[in-house]
Amino acid sequence: MEEDSSPAFLVDGMLGTTARKLRILGFDTIYDPKSGDKELVRAALSSRRTLLTSDFELYVYAKSLKGNAILVKGKGEQERLYQVLAKSGVHAVRVDRLLSRCSVCNGELVDTGTEMLNESKVYYCRSCGKRYWRGSHWKKLSALFDAVNIMLTTNRSETA
Repeated sequence: MEEDSSPAFLVDGMLGTTARKLRILGFDTIYDPKSGDKELVRAALSSRRTLLTSDFELYVYAKSLKGNAILVKGKGEQERLYQVLAKSGVHAVRVDRLLSRCSVCNGELVDTGTEMLNESKVYYCRSCGKRYWRGSHWKKLSALFDAVNIMLTTNRSETA
């Protein structure tokens, strides 16, 4: 995968947590918990997004229509993120992309130019107005993303 290109995803209703994490990682990710299989596949095809699902029948249906789809089978969030990113050709999680998308609506985040007491920058979503900063939860997210990065780089060097 080219350094500047980035996959875009459409995520079905069973993988909402994965969708949020992909957004935090800066990936353009639409989460659709309400549409049926046909609508999801149609939307993925028309928007040229990779459909992420843990539903085998939906995956097979998407592939039968020549759609780009990933069957996500990981047991934990680390395993699911690794699987999605590796199968999408992503070789590393890019730190410069963190906090570039709203985890709620997928909108673009903008630096407000202000900092909190803990010297963390404050961002806001252009679409929904939600505000973000690297609070106490960030350590847990950083550990998750570091672990995924290790998996991506380790497994890449093993297959190279």
